[in-house]
Amino acid sequence: MSNNSKYNKADFIKFVMSTIEHESSDKEKAKEFLSLNGLDVDSIVSDGMKRLKRLQLQIAAEKTKEEMLLAETAKQKASEWVDDLLSKIDFSLPDLVRDEELTISFRNIEKLSQEDIKKILVKHFTLKFLEEETKKKK
Repeated sequence: MSNNSKYNKADFIKFVMSTIEHESSDKEKAKEFLSLNGLDVDSIVSDGMKRLKRLQLQIAAEKTKEEMLLAETAKQKASEWVDDLLSKIDFSLPDLVRDEELTISFRNIEKLSQEDIKKILVKHFTLKFLEEETKKKK
């Protein structure tokens, strides 16, 4: 633009932007404009949707990976917790069931093996620790 023009660069940019906004505000006009300029709109949309889907899957995979790591950490912590709990001389499963407000559907809880008790408690404390971690993150 010459210095003698009554319009300056800002006026020119405003004009171009208003034209672009007008053309792109209508979906059909925007498609027509892109098509007239040699672009395959359907291909662009399809490629964009594929890319968005891939990104969504990557995000979901990362979230799942984080959840799995958190679950593994909680399970390890629960296993250590239960090992420590079971090694105590005064450990009583009925007391723990009452204190933790567990619902166990065994008629003869006294007849459970040490390994069965450990499995039940590790599952319980794993879920408990996962819940605590989830609450901390919120």
